[in-house]
Amino acid sequence: MRRWQHPWRALVVPYYLNRYARQAHVLRVALAFLLGLGVVMGSGMPHGGWMLVTILIVLGGVPHWGGVRRKALERMGGSLLGALAGLVAIVLHGVSPWLCYGWMLLVVALSSWHAQGRGGYLALLTGITLVIVGGLGDEPINEALWRSCNVLVGSLIGMAAAAILPLRALDSWRFLLADNLREAALLYNRIARRLPVEGDAALDQFNSRLIRMRGLLAAVTQESSLSNRQLDQVQRCQRSIWTLLERMGEVAATTPALAEDGSPRRAIVRALLRAAHALRFNQPQLLAETLPAADNPARMLRPSHCHWLVAELSLTVESLRGELRDILPRLIASPPPARSLVRRMRGARRKRR
Repeated sequence: MRRWQHPWRALVVPYYLNRYARQAHVLRVALAFLLGLGVVMGSGMPHGGWMLVTILIVLGGVPHWGGVRRKALERMGGSLLGALAGLVAIVLHGVSPWLCYGWMLLVVALSSWHAQGRGGYLALLTGITLVIVGGLGDEPINEALWRSCNVLVGSLIGMAAAAILPLRALDSWRFLLADNLREAALLYNRIARRLPVEGDAALDQFNSRLIRMRGLLAAVTQESSLSNRQLDQVQRCQRSIWTLLERMGEVAATTPALAEDGSPRRAIVRALLRAAHALRFNQPQLLAETLPAADNPARMLRPSHCHWLVAELSLTVESLRGELRDILPRLIASPPPARSLVRRMRGARRKRR
């Protein structure tokens, strides 16, 4: 009953935002576009189309907050630099058209050079905005200023819309990880007990999520204080689990070692399910319990291939649990941008009182 009393919570709860990410993305693009259209029509700003174009560029193809913020900041920086370069081009055109064209050629060459490295979007936008603002150098200065203003306002509207409905890469990343860990636990349990299982289909889904997580790493590092090394370690552990499960599915039919009484099957399944639950519901205390050490196959009289696979899986799961124990509190400590803004406003009010 409480859930239906506050249906608007679906727009701020990370789980629902990620579950309906495409719908939320379409909604915020539409709202930002309508806001920009209202600003243009209400204020009568000249060249208002550039504001709407900027909103679509900033929001359109980048659903996550880290990417939107980076793209908006780079667009604003590139717009400022390009606008200044365009104004310089207009001034130089009054002195000599050839001097103006030489200046534009120099800026375009520098933009092309830096567009191939870090901050390439900023460099590219600098060259594009130079042409938009300066034209061929014979554009009126007031039109150049209006175009620059439209681009900056459009970037701010795009960032505001992304902050209000924050589709964060770190939330998508941890939910995909939780799904993979739960899938691994169920798959391993069925393989070990020799129950019917569509191993290929499950492993394909596991691998598909892993690939999607790889594409989110850059945005996750921007939205949180996590390092690439920590995230890469989690990715490697998942890849190892995928490989071990694939190999277990091939050899489980020929040996009972996966399900024998001394096997740590239950402990591994429990650790994977608890880690998945901790990630989904922000409960880092579930990661405190260490996984019992698996028996060393080298000390067995007749160790089978499955004994080695189980021991390797136990070590991998324990390594992953340790990484998640350090990572999850830092993920929880990174609030959505809109919530962070509200907290700052409340703190400022308390200080004034």
